[in-house]
Parts: sequence; structure tokens; C-alpha cells
Amino acid sequence: MGMDRRTFIGTGAVAAEFAASGVPNIGGAKRTFKLALIGCGSRGTGAAENITDAARHLGCDVSFVACADFFAEKANAFAAKFGVPAGCTYSGARGYLGAIESGAEIVMLATPPFFRPLHMKAAVEAGKHVFAEKPIATDPRGVRDFLASAAEAERKGLSVLAGTVHRHSNRYLRQLRPLREGKAIGRPVAGQAYRCERVIMLRPRRTGATNAEYLADNWYFFRQMGGDQVVEQALHQIDDVNFMLGRYPKSAIGLGARVRRPAGIGDVYDCQAIDWDYGDDFHLSMLARQMDDCARRVGARIVGSEGTMMLGESITRYDGRKVELDEAACRGRLENHFVQEHVDLLSAILNGPPLKDSKAVAYSTVAAMIGTLACYSGQEVAFDDILANTSSPFYDGWNNPLLPEMFEKPGDVPLPVEGVAPVPGTKA
Repeated sequence: MGMDRRTFIGTGAVAAEFAASGVPNIGGAKRTFKLALIGCGSRGTGAAENITDAARHLGCDVSFVACADFFAEKANAFAAKFGVPAGCTYSGARGYLGAIESGAEIVMLATPPFFRPLHMKAAVEAGKHVFAEKPIATDPRGVRDFLASAAEAERKGLSVLAGTVHRHSNRYLRQLRPLREGKAIGRPVAGQAYRCERVIMLRPRRTGATNAEYLADNWYFFRQMGGDQVVEQALHQIDDVNFMLGRYPKSAIGLGARVRRPAGIGDVYDCQAIDWDYGDDFHLSMLARQMDDCARRVGARIVGSEGTMMLGESITRYDGRKVELDEAACRGRLENHFVQEHVDLLSAILNGPPLKDSKAVAYSTVAAMIGTLACYSGQEVAFDDILANTSSPFYDGWNNPLLPEMFEKPGDVPLPVEGVAPVPGTKA
């Protein structure tokens, strides 16, 4: 089930698609977009390659005028690869400020999600268009901070592209209208989602590393830094269902455990099972697991009264009838959605209206977050507990004790207790 960024078509196929598209230069002149990347790891570098290809598709060009990463070696490697001017490579916890002040018109945010609300705020305050990789926060306070910046971006007429790439994918757009009009599988009655894969992004502590360096490097294994596996990875599958249905869950209940995570490293679960209630008797169930040498399954389906839809893949009707897909929705669009999402961003900047991905990615982050907090706490957690219900214990009670700003101050940051995961039914 499913195809992710790591397995999608390579650059050779992308180049061939560009050659066949025949799209002329916009306005007859080559436009160069000035970009800054914050977070120069594999995801940030991949996004930089994607937006470069997107500009080429539009007959435009890009210039990376600055880059920043917590670690100097990553920033320097990116600068060498993408031709960042000398003196415009920044590192450390405050490096993002230099990148934002560099003269870029588009700022790409691909640091650990813990930093996303802070970096989003700084970029929007500086009047930059933004690419914000998902998820956009790791706690309720961070989501609300991101949404405040999103509202400011909209007020300023800035475009924001999120990393919820399937909303820009032809594979999903072809299915969207038939599903919503009831012509594909009838009335949606249930959903199932899966994110079962191997252990990923494990980086043991480097000799002599500070707590801040260790957390920034091995961020995926700390729930304060990455949000845990459902928020950080399975958000794609949750967002797929949200997008196709056109709505978000009302509440969640779940269970999880830390069974095989490496002893003494991090504090996240490695398996979770969650049920989201969307109202109107529709529930989405998910299995999530990160364990080596176990069966892998990634994807989502919606079961309807007249058939089943594998999202982005196939439709099976119980009566055997073939479903007519919405090909018109994909006319002129690239099949490589990792590039097409950036085509959508650049096109919005060139021609308007502004791209507004912020609220959708924030709400899907909330959906993933209430599932994770339901597993941690053993309680049912409502969507409004994160955004509106100030009396809820989840509104502020599960906020991170660490703040991104703490990484910028002199001295080190406190390290969460490792090897100890939340115990349902307690606040531990």
C-alpha cells in the first residue's frame, strides 16, 4: 500500500516529464526565485531539489541565497551543493534568523517539528512566503502559535505550502470528486490507516555532544522534538482521510506501548492503535508500528456502502462497475506530486491567489496529536481540547516543558528522561 518520498520516481523521470510538458516561460522572461532553506538534512535537501525542478518546469530559475542548520557541517554541505553565496551559511540555534534576513522571498522550513512554530512566526513577520514541512508542531501550544502565524500570513497575502503532499497529488485528485459525490463507493462508512515500518532516524548520542545537540540530532526519538511516530509519520495517512472526506475527527481514543525501542534512547512509543470518531458514525482506525523485521504496511482506505477506495491507488465497487475518475482535475499537472506541490506554490506567487495550506496541515496535526495523547493518557481526547477548550487538561497540560527559545540561550537545555515512555492512566 502507498508510495512515499523515498520510493517515488527519480530525477531522470522528472526530467523526461518536463521535456514532454512544453510549458513556456512565464511572461516570456525567466524569473529567478530567491530561496532560503532552514534545516539542511535529507528532507530539506529533497525539498530544495523539488522546488528547483518545479521552477524549471515553469520556465523559471531558483537561487538559494542562504541556508541554516543547527549543525554547521550540514549547512556547509548544502551550501556547496546548491551554490549558496559565501557568508550566507548559518548554524546553531539562532542560524534561522540569518537565513530569514538574507533577502530570500521564500523560506523553506525543514527542521525538527519542535522548531516549526518559532521559525514560521519569524518568516511571516519578515514577510516571506513559506514552505513548512509537516507536522507543524509537537504540542497544543505550538499548534495554536502556528495558526496565529498562519492568520498573519493570510492577512499579508503570503503563500504557505505545507508538506501534506497528497493534497497536491493527481492520484488523490482523480478520486476526490467521485468520492465526495457518492459516485465512487457510495456513502463512506469506515476508514482504516496503516503506518507499519522499520525503525527510522535513530542517531545515538555523539561523544561530547551537548543536550541541545543530541536533541537536535536524534529528534525523532523524543516526543517533545518530533511528536512521536503518529504525529511525525502517520500524519500523512490521517491527512489523506481528512482531505478526501473534507472534514476532521471530533475525538480519539487509543493505546500504545514502548516494546522494542533501543534501551535508554529517547522516550517515544513504538506501536500504537487509535480510533478517531468523525461523527455521523464514521470512525477511522489506525495501526502504527516501528519495529525491525516485522510486516510493513503504509496507506489508507475508505470503506463505503457500495465499495472500497484505497486512497491514491484503486477503487473496488461491490457491483463490479468501473468508476470514472476525475481526469479533468489533473489536466496540465505533473504526476510527480513532490514537484507539483512546489509548482503550485510558485504559480501562486507568480499569478495568485495566495496558497493557503496552513490551516489544513495544522488541523491534521491536531488530529494526529489527539490520537497520540489518547494513547499516552488512556483518555478520550477531543479535537477542541487542543484548540478551544481552555479548561481541558490537554489544552495546556501536555505542552512541552522545553521551548524552542531555550536552545538560543547561553548554557545547555534539560534532557528529558530517556527510556521511559508515558504510562496511560497517569500523567507520567
